[in-house]
Amino acid sequence: MLLIAAYIGGIIFLCLILPAVFSLGAAVAGAFLLAAAAALKAALGNYPAEFRCGWLLVIAALPVLGAAAFFITLYRPGKCKRTVYRGGAAVCASFSYFADGSAFFDALNDAVAGAGSKVYLEFYIVAKGAVFDRLCAALEGALRRGVEVKIMTDALGSALRLPKRQLKRLKKLGADIKIFNRLVPPPLSRLNFRDHRKIAVIDGKVAFSGGMNIADEYANLTRPHGHWKDSAFAVTGQAARFFEELFMAAWKGGGRMDELPPEQGGIAMAPVFDDPPLDCGRASALLCREIARANGRVWIFTPYLCPDERIFAAIADAAERGVDVKILLPAVPDKRTAYAITGDCAARLAARGAHLYAYTPGFMHAKAVICDDGCFLGSYNLDCRSLWLNRECGAYFRGQPAEEVARDFEACLALSQPFEGRKRKLARLFSPLA
Repeated sequence: MLLIAAYIGGIIFLCLILPAVFSLGAAVAGAFLLAAAAALKAALGNYPAEFRCGWLLVIAALPVLGAAAFFITLYRPGKCKRTVYRGGAAVCASFSYFADGSAFFDALNDAVAGAGSKVYLEFYIVAKGAVFDRLCAALEGALRRGVEVKIMTDALGSALRLPKRQLKRLKKLGADIKIFNRLVPPPLSRLNFRDHRKIAVIDGKVAFSGGMNIADEYANLTRPHGHWKDSAFAVTGQAARFFEELFMAAWKGGGRMDELPPEQGGIAMAPVFDDPPLDCGRASALLCREIARANGRVWIFTPYLCPDERIFAAIADAAERGVDVKILLPAVPDKRTAYAITGDCAARLAARGAHLYAYTPGFMHAKAVICDDGCFLGSYNLDCRSLWLNRECGAYFRGQPAEEVARDFEACLALSQPFEGRKRKLARLFSPLA
């Protein structure tokens, strides 16, 4: 935020002194060309129409500042390698669901402590604190046994919270550490493209994913927003291999993922991932399809509710068809602007027949969409940033996993009360950019 503010301040300063250096006509022509270039790139972007319209509105309203903000935050120079996966569905030898942070971190630490060959970790947030202290001890033990350790985290997600001393110690012991999209000045910056995935793969045999990051609030050791409700899952067998391949593709900056060998039995898993700017919209398409097919229920956990228009339309249509649409949201927000946008979307869905609830103990950070006997789990929030701008991952399951998640949903619903949203038309204009 400070970096963006500094550049905006510099642009304003230039706008004030440019007329003294150039003629008024040259200054106006330069501003027009900058705005036109930004508008053209925004209009031709690989994003949904509402996202492009939001940027075009900003650029039109503030021709110089809007165009500069667009290039600073969204422009991604250089060649990007496409991540290719043609392996289709995978099979879980076993599936485990974690309805709270303490159970998840116990399982993750035990898996790392028992690792024999490799530990791969990719988390949006890796923060100093008791949770990382415990994980660090397990990682140090693994490194001393000769285990290969790779850790990747996002520069913005872990900003000001990164446990630098411990990471240096892990690096000295042989760990490889990467920071995704470091916070550097334009034109090298890629501020709007973040790695929001949560992946842990141990020996290629067990993989963890979901909504949990490596930070104390996820285990409720600190409570900045009341009780922190979250969830995660673990898979073994062929499904774990998918997450390992996805991690390695991200580690290498893209490329082809190996196809998974055929495997019989177990629980079917349809994996999904997004890797903007070349690959995005996969989860959005999957959710639209499954919500449109639902006849009995569409139950949703999400911390933020500002999806793209096609998911909004699918949810609204399901509610109007008589499907039991219930959405659980936080009672205590972590971001006021996102909460205002969530309230607008909630009010519009309530008018179409959906039922929305606030998780009264605190902050709802769990991410799941249950459609009849299937459920979608992963790192995705139901907002445009998560669906179109972030690196994300997830999977769609049927049968037993959906019933486990549904039981968790019902337990949280018992602690919730109706959510009172309010329509905010101005917030709606810019919600795709939030």
